[in-house]
Amino acid sequence: MTVEKPVPMAGMMPEPRTIEVEGVRTRYYDSGAGEVVVFIYGGNFGAQDSASSAQTWDQTLPALAARFRTIAFDKLGQGFSDNPPRDEDYTMAAVIRHAAAFIGALELPPVHLVGHSRGGFTAARIALEYPHLVRSLTVINSGTLMPTVSTNEPTLARPPAPPLTRESARWIYEHYCFNPAIVTEQWIETVFAVMSQPKYRESVRKMWQEQLATRLFYPQLALQKRDTLLWIGDGRLQRPTLIVWGYDDRTAPVAGGFELFRLIGAHQRRTELQIINQSGHFPFREHPAQFNAVLSRFVASCVAPEALS
Repeated sequence: MTVEKPVPMAGMMPEPRTIEVEGVRTRYYDSGAGEVVVFIYGGNFGAQDSASSAQTWDQTLPALAARFRTIAFDKLGQGFSDNPPRDEDYTMAAVIRHAAAFIGALELPPVHLVGHSRGGFTAARIALEYPHLVRSLTVINSGTLMPTVSTNEPTLARPPAPPLTRESARWIYEHYCFNPAIVTEQWIETVFAVMSQPKYRESVRKMWQEQLATRLFYPQLALQKRDTLLWIGDGRLQRPTLIVWGYDDRTAPVAGGFELFRLIGAHQRRTELQIINQSGHFPFREHPAQFNAVLSRFVASCVAPEALS
């Protein structure tokens, strides 16, 4: 493992570390002690107007580290982790495998898995496919996982600035949020630092010029979503689950959060839904104190062995 110089962003994140996960150099943050909470952010590799990384959790990971061991990592092909090693790995299935392998590589006990947006889909699939790795599941504003139709594409269509620029990224994140003022310069500089990497530009080329997005990633994701919702409907998701939703999310409307609650709650008694008012797609950044209190209480409630029954 090596320690890298962090990219500036608000919050007191620990020094980033790296670990090789099945040949993929993976960057992560690790802080605190106790029950292990692992955070998975949203998005996917090759996006031209946004570029998420583990630093998006800077309002959450340090705060919860006072009570738990908190870990956030850069997903396959995102942030500062390596790109997929093969073209056929530009899929959500490969992202899920890498995330599960990361948890295994750190030799963690069953973790409290927290996933935002497309990371919520990843977290749910890990809970379904690798239940031995998961103690509890938290899903935040996941348009990818919700049973209803996401409005992400029409809401964020046609940014007024060219792709892969600070201006286009700012426009995207401001439209994600209820209050655009929370989109700070530090946030955008971190996004742009990710976008500026040669390996990230390569993922954009793979996804769009070589058309891996339309030929591989999105068709397979549609099939995976279908299967995932069928599995949940069949009662295969058997872990305590917290759903957190920003009431004012224009890209993943709150009705989708209610439908996801109904689907999971039909088979899992320990299912909760928390709606955060005056919040868009990033409730953990728009209302960090409220979100952190909700998540901390839920994780603590899942520590007892009977929480897995």
